[in-house]
Amino acid sequence: MIIAFAQQKGGAGKTTVLAHLAHAWARAGRSVGLADLDPQRSLAQWVAHQDAHPFTCIESAGWRAGSDIGDLARKHDVTLIDCPGNASNLLEAALRASHLVLVPCQPSVLDAWATAPVLQMAGREKTPARVLLNRVPPRGGAADAIRQKLEQDGATVLDSTLGNRVAFANGLAAGTTALGLAARSAASREVEALRAEIETLLAA
Repeated sequence: MIIAFAQQKGGAGKTTVLAHLAHAWARAGRSVGLADLDPQRSLAQWVAHQDAHPFTCIESAGWRAGSDIGDLARKHDVTLIDCPGNASNLLEAALRASHLVLVPCQPSVLDAWATAPVLQMAGREKTPARVLLNRVPPRGGAADAIRQKLEQDGATVLDSTLGNRVAFANGLAAGTTALGLAARSAASREVEALRAEIETLLAA
């Protein structure tokens, strides 16, 4: 199972979402390989400073990326790719190698607009893509309105959402994730629900 996390708009939380899902799958007994293709190297830095799980994390670029992802995937049950933010051959290679593209999107119209280029690229590579509403506020109808807009524009939006919770940032800062801080917290339940939905989707 290879999943690419891609979003061209900064601040969508793709690395945070990836890290939490990686921890969730590791806690479930799955071997997890990580590939950091983003020049910011946020994922690789988190792996180096966290003690939640001894993840294998590669950094790859250029023409070898597809081959490197394939090698990583053959050694792990789950492979998660942190994609570069810009449209590039590297992003195309990651989307091509994946079974699913996950596009985190904050509930704002600017973020919704920013999902379109990634979804179009995934379509050209014939890789299924899903939008994840992330940093959803606890009150108000913003998420529902953005979900409706995305679906009207042809996107498929996951049922699961992740709330705008400090536990996600605090978990990473503590060298783990929200699951490591409190396995039964609301944040952890959201991550586990997201993991279950993805597994069901890819098993279909």
